[in-house]
Amino acid sequence: MNPFQGNTSSLSTLETLLRLQGFFHHRLQPLGVSPIQASMVLYLDRHPQCQVMEISSALCIPNLSTVKTVQLLQRNGWIRKPQVNANRKIVKLQLTEKGTALAQRIKENIEVTDKLFALANSRKAA
Repeated sequence: MNPFQGNTSSLSTLETLLRLQGFFHHRLQPLGVSPIQASMVLYLDRHPQCQVMEISSALCIPNLSTVKTVQLLQRNGWIRKPQVNANRKIVKLQLTEKGTALAQRIKENIEVTDKLFALANSRKAA
């Protein structure tokens, strides 16, 4: 699946982004993650020991959606939530070994997407 097949010179930025989103979703399906889950795994890979609110803010995701996604990532064994103190309210998220391996596979898929995006940009410039 190539999001840039056919005549792409007349695509708006929004159409290009939507095509990329669809392509990214397609590339993530074999890994068993959604784009939002992949975004959170990649954020945790770059920002270990962050809190749920940090992820929510950085990725512009509603807090409740972030909490539910964190719970799913934890059930799948990709992250852990060690308590920082006895307060239980302060929790720093961490990728597990399984989560780190997933982050690497996601990055490999993004590399392909980056190359296609660069190709699309060079076509638009020409």
